[in-house]
Amino acid sequence: MALINCPECDKEISDKVKACPYCGFPFINEVENLQEQSPQQVELTGVNLKKQLNWKWIIIGLAIVIIGVIIVFSSQYLKQQKAQRDYELSFNTYIDDLFLLRLTTIGGGAEAEELSNLTAKVWANSIYEKADPETDMYTRVSITGRFNDDFNTSLNRLFSDTSIISKISDIKEYQVTAKDAIEKLQNPPTGLETCYDTATNMYAAFLSFTNSAINPTGSLQSYNQDRRTKTDTFLDLYNKLEAQIPEKFVIEEKDRGK
Repeated sequence: MALINCPECDKEISDKVKACPYCGFPFINEVENLQEQSPQQVELTGVNLKKQLNWKWIIIGLAIVIIGVIIVFSSQYLKQQKAQRDYELSFNTYIDDLFLLRLTTIGGGAEAEELSNLTAKVWANSIYEKADPETDMYTRVSITGRFNDDFNTSLNRLFSDTSIISKISDIKEYQVTAKDAIEKLQNPPTGLETCYDTATNMYAAFLSFTNSAINPTGSLQSYNQDRRTKTDTFLDLYNKLEAQIPEKFVIEEKDRGK
C-alpha cells in the first residue's frame, strides 16, 4: 500500500481508498476515467495498422503498374521486331522477283533479237538478190535458184518455217512470264518504288521490241531503224534496273520461317 495526497484537501491517504476519509473526495471516478481513457491507445494502434496496410496496397499497386508498363513496352518492341522482319522478308522476295523479270526479259529479248536479225537479213537479201546459205532457203526458189520476185514471199516463207514458228512461240511464252512477273511487282516495299518504275518501263520496252520481232512492218529501212532503237531502249532500261536494285537483307536462317 502506498500513500498519496488527496487532490482536494492535500492530506496523506492510502491509494486503496475509494474516497478521502478527511474530505470525502471520491477516487472511484478517477479510476473509471483512467479505464475509459485506456481504450484510446488501442484506437491509435488501429490507426497505425491502417496506415501500414494502405502503404502496402500502394506498393502493390505501383508494382502492378510497373509490370503492366513493362509488358506493354515489351509487346510493342516484339511487334516492331516482327514488323521489321516481315518487311525484310518481303523486301528480299521483291528483289528476287525483280531479278526474275530481268532474266525473263533478257531471255525473250535474245530470242527476239535473233529473229529480227534473220528477218532483216532475209528481207535485204531478197531485195538485193544476195546469195547467203542462211537465207537462200527463204529468198530463192529451190529448183531454179532464182530469187523470189517479191520480198514478202521470202518473209512469208521465213515465218512459215517450223523452226521460226517454234521460236515465235518461245518469245510469246517469255512475254507471258514477264507479264506475270511485272504483276507481282505492283506493290513495292518502301525503298523499292524507283525499281518498280524502271521495271515497268523495261517491261514496256521489252514488249515493244519482241512484238516488232514477231510482227515486222514497214520498209526495210524503217524496220532496221525501229528494231535498233527498241533494242537500245530495252537494254538501257535493263542495265538501269540492275544498277538500281539494292543488296538484300541478311536474314538468319531461324528467322526465315517466322
